[in-house]
Amino acid sequence: MDEQSQSLRHRLDERGVDLKSLFELGHVLNASLDIKHVLNSCLLTPMGRMLISRGLALAADENGGYVIKVVKGLPASVLEKKVAFDYKFTKPSLLQDIPDEECSNKVFLLSLGIELIVPMLSANTLVGAICFGAKVTKQDYTEKEIEFLSSLSSIAATAVENALVFLRLETANRQLDKKVQELNTLFSIGKELNSTLDTDKILNIFVLTIMGEMAVNKILVYLQNDKEMALVASKGVKQESFKISQKELAALETAHTALDGARLLSEMELEELPAWYDLGIRAVIPMRIQDKTRGLLLVGPKMSGQIYQKDELEFLSTLGNRVMISIENSRLFQETLEKQRLEEEIAIAREIQQRLLPNSFPRVQGFEIYGLNIPSLQVGGDYFDCFALDDQRLIFAVGDVSGKGVGAALLMSNLHAGLHTIVQSKADLQSIVARLNELIYENTNFDKFITFFYAEINPISKKMSYVNAGHNPPYIFHADGAYELLEEGGLILGMMPGVEYEIGKVLLQPGDRLVAFTDGVTEARAVSGDMFEEDRLERLIGRAVGENLGIRQLTDFLIQELEIFSLGAPQADDITMLGLQVVD
Repeated sequence: MDEQSQSLRHRLDERGVDLKSLFELGHVLNASLDIKHVLNSCLLTPMGRMLISRGLALAADENGGYVIKVVKGLPASVLEKKVAFDYKFTKPSLLQDIPDEECSNKVFLLSLGIELIVPMLSANTLVGAICFGAKVTKQDYTEKEIEFLSSLSSIAATAVENALVFLRLETANRQLDKKVQELNTLFSIGKELNSTLDTDKILNIFVLTIMGEMAVNKILVYLQNDKEMALVASKGVKQESFKISQKELAALETAHTALDGARLLSEMELEELPAWYDLGIRAVIPMRIQDKTRGLLLVGPKMSGQIYQKDELEFLSTLGNRVMISIENSRLFQETLEKQRLEEEIAIAREIQQRLLPNSFPRVQGFEIYGLNIPSLQVGGDYFDCFALDDQRLIFAVGDVSGKGVGAALLMSNLHAGLHTIVQSKADLQSIVARLNELIYENTNFDKFITFFYAEINPISKKMSYVNAGHNPPYIFHADGAYELLEEGGLILGMMPGVEYEIGKVLLQPGDRLVAFTDGVTEARAVSGDMFEEDRLERLIGRAVGENLGIRQLTDFLIQELEIFSLGAPQADDITMLGLQVVD
């Protein structure tokens, strides 16, 4: 490898480390809504990576300023100090380059040894910043380090913003605790809501509660479905099929401003919303869950003629959000039931599929045979089979269906049925594979295919004929450690009709070991991202042959090495191995 290639590879490796580090940090940040925990994580990663001597992190407060929440290498006395920024941050900036008039606390920050400020921007709004002092090495920050810090702050900005929102919600909840009577009412209603998982009953409780508490006789309730806000409940309104227009949907954008989203509609707004005006709608209350509007409550005037007060709108907003939780619970319950039903069906499918794969192997004089399958999901798309068709034909087959899951399992069962049907016709090997190709092509879409290795072995003469239809070439390892790949054949099954396949021929010798596998073996990944690959597999098979391991011991040894290699990493694909050894 020349120097330029080595340099490029080194840069790519470094880039991969950076991306992995940012990806892992993103998981850590998104796992917490504690502002100090989030900011602490933002400081630790770069400080450890770049050997930075000191740092601090700030978060926006409700007054438009910024408060120091976390410090590293600095006295704890600076915590909760307020810092003002008039400087318009767009990227990481050296503190000395920021004009004094745009950072009134510049001298204070310099006195702490701060050199670099990395802004956290969400929707072009500064929600916080991480600030760093000099590196222990006394070196300047490199362009690459600045780029890494910028990427880190972009990832962290959303987590910081979420944590700040969560902090504000906690404050709001503390304020709501003072409303004892209102909470008692909500508690009573909550007990009724918790007693049912029927959405219609939940909506009925909701509507009747509003009518009783607010003395109102016109109510519309909308819930968000896949495409629109759909009317799901109404009282005092005859238009059961009433739908919100695009213009009226746009009004939702203004419904998040006051009183936790609930608001009175002005006369001017009502004039611009004729459908709402004609129905006598006077207030709009977004129904939210996880900070997202999932429904809409519209109420008419109170029967007393009085306007809605702030605390009444707050009550409706709180109640609407509580109802959304119950509706979401109802939806999740139905999804759970459906998931359980699907899991039961998949369990049955797994049992059926496992029965299609051999759980024992033919006892043939002069041969030892062993194989196994480890699906990545409950059902998989790998296939292997070995059976004696007659005294002179031992069938040996391994296949890999594109994709995973139920779809791949169905196609695998199709391959199994097709093979067992076609071989009974006593067709020649070339015709068997060609007819399988036609079968798969005619019964699948263009994006579904199967790699397939098929061999017929004469147990008496030890002659083997095979076709490799785009499958990972199996190995034949000889007793002396030499090996060969079985590559003769043709195109993968199901890609196109009329494919002709070449036949490979091998004369098996005593001590030979035939090892076939699917790409779930060679493409298995370690935590680092490295793949197992063919070279490693070849070395391990050679080692096992050198130690004179039988085919079962050899297979178990390879699986053990594979598990050690991929420890801690998820299994991304099905793993299948099928082996044969000539023992005389």
